[in-house]
Amino acid sequence: MGFLVDEKDLVSLDVANKSFEWHCLKHDDIRNCIDECRVQKVLNLFGKKYLMPIIRILLIRRTLRFNEILEHIGGSPKTITSRLRALEKHGLVNRTVFKEIPIRVEYSLTEKGKALEDIFERFSKWALNLNTND
Repeated sequence: MGFLVDEKDLVSLDVANKSFEWHCLKHDDIRNCIDECRVQKVLNLFGKKYLMPIIRILLIRRTLRFNEILEHIGGSPKTITSRLRALEKHGLVNRTVFKEIPIRVEYSLTEKGKALEDIFERFSKWALNLNTND
């Protein structure tokens, strides 16, 4: 399983005298903790391409059909479908199928998904403080 954190980097971390409440440091050695780390699990999910932009557009637009999401995000239909399924599996997205001809499917955020709005607000405030030339 690939991780966003390289084990070589973990060896050099001095965590003995620091409190990491956002990390599950229940083991003596952080290398033994990485598989169970709740933050790492979140990073593994949200680190997937297009996942955060999907959440962002659903926060802004509230409800969208698949093709509308695809228009806003880009990417391949297969990848966007995979990301939407992952978000649905984790309880962040509702998928509503309307029995019409042709069939209509709409996506929206669950309450759990809507709770991520605070994180996007924090990202926005943090980005304002960046000193970049981009």
